[in-house]
Amino acid sequence: MKTPKKNPEPRSVGETIGEYFVSEGPKLLFIFIWFLLNAALVGFYYYRYAVMILNGLAYTYLGTALCLARASAAGIMINFGLILFMVLRNFLSWLRASFLADLIPLDKNIVFHRSMAWVIAFYTAVHIISHYFNYNNLYNLYLNLNNINQTDAINLVGQLLNPIYSAGCSPNPPFYPCTNPLTPVYLVMLPSGYTGYAATWVQILMYAASIRYIRGPMFNLFWYVHHLFIILFILLVFHAFHLPGHPGTEPITTFWAYIVIPLFFYAIERTVRIVRGNQDTILLMAVAHPSRVLELQLKKSSFKYIPGQYIFLNCPYIASQEWHPFTISSAPEEDFISIHIRTVGDWTNELWTFMNPNKRLGIVQENITTAPDGSPIFRIDGPFGSASEEIFKFRTVILVAGGIGVTPFGSILKHINYRIRMGQNVLEKVYFYWVSRDKGSFEWFNEVLLALENDNINNFLEICTYLTSQLNVEEIRRVVDGIDQPRDQINGLQSPTYFGRPDWDKIFAEKAEKHRGTTVGVFFCGPSVLSKQLSRYSSKYTSTSTHTIFLYHKENF
Repeated sequence: MKTPKKNPEPRSVGETIGEYFVSEGPKLLFIFIWFLLNAALVGFYYYRYAVMILNGLAYTYLGTALCLARASAAGIMINFGLILFMVLRNFLSWLRASFLADLIPLDKNIVFHRSMAWVIAFYTAVHIISHYFNYNNLYNLYLNLNNINQTDAINLVGQLLNPIYSAGCSPNPPFYPCTNPLTPVYLVMLPSGYTGYAATWVQILMYAASIRYIRGPMFNLFWYVHHLFIILFILLVFHAFHLPGHPGTEPITTFWAYIVIPLFFYAIERTVRIVRGNQDTILLMAVAHPSRVLELQLKKSSFKYIPGQYIFLNCPYIASQEWHPFTISSAPEEDFISIHIRTVGDWTNELWTFMNPNKRLGIVQENITTAPDGSPIFRIDGPFGSASEEIFKFRTVILVAGGIGVTPFGSILKHINYRIRMGQNVLEKVYFYWVSRDKGSFEWFNEVLLALENDNINNFLEICTYLTSQLNVEEIRRVVDGIDQPRDQINGLQSPTYFGRPDWDKIFAEKAEKHRGTTVGVFFCGPSVLSKQLSRYSSKYTSTSTHTIFLYHKENF
């Protein structure tokens, strides 16, 4: 008889809000501050051009278009200043090691980077549309200058119109048309025009290359196109320097003032990465696993890291300027650095062919320092902080891996095994869930999982592997024949393999009841669909009445 699912007790609105803030508080605080910063700056610029500039004459005769154009420009500037900080990995790693790690949602840096990009896209659209309305309003205003208040007309011509258009316009009444009449050409021929158009097209290219369906299989293209941000920033600096007709040239109205500090930090970041990445690296071993997964064991002098961190890997023989992030799967106690790479895109396919030309399984390369062209075989930059390194802040943790997302937990589980042997394990309970479509993937860390099962003191570790693909007839027969065997026929462990997807609702309900009054760390690495489910259940089963808290952490690269 199936045991009925036990749902959490009904909660009041106050409890629900309180429980949501427990897990999402830092993120909401960051969003709130970000929103206030945008609202304050955009609002100030709108007010400035509606009331302060020419004592409101610009607003009176040009309407809201000018105010919206300048307000949206302010939004573009502040978000371009912030967006760089979201990808300064050394800076974020430093923050993760400080007291600010509990106050800032560092795990969401890529999410916020993308969110800021979409906000910039919105501001850009408003800015462009507003300027087209401005052009029409300016044209009508210029034709009717002789029909408005003479003092207003002189002020508008002297401070707003004449700086925009070519010489030959009469600055005093009666106002004469320019020798070069106002035409749509002005939308392009002015510096603020052609730099604006060029910047817009660069943005379109960057956004298009960032689409998941392009970024995944064609990461090379994404990487190169995304670095057009340097050209974009140069264009926007010149665009802001050439904003004729917009009085006020103090730093708060210019683009460079918003990016000078982020670019300073970015320059430091790149310098550190270049120096650190050029240190010699030796490929000790390359191992080809099932499912076209390549394991690299590398050695580099003076390289220290903690479990859960990741590195950037470069293969100059394939692409001299491309660096790709991979989680470290070895433990700090080992004398090498290992990473597992799943072949999914152009660069990883080239790497698989380069390392494994004969397309066989097992050890395919050993003890290599240089590539065929004499360049270093690999270059390593890192380590960089990640969510998984915070596992040892908890007594009880739930580790969830989706396919190749098991790599950070490989490092962590190995480290736990070393700690057990030295009598230093601080974790009281570890639930490890591994969901995979390919049964061959369970071989990747079979050795360390077997060792942990053998040293499973006080049953602190529970291993649950889930196979989501169907078995063929021969595999089914082998599983049935091995039911009475001490080892599972799929994963080779004492712990059985479950078929299908985990019932996360039931799992979280059981853990919430079992660990009442405990803060449980939930750590995940894998596909975004599963991440959303785990995040939802972590919030659902966090309870202020039972003091059970599930804090969710996800790997981001």
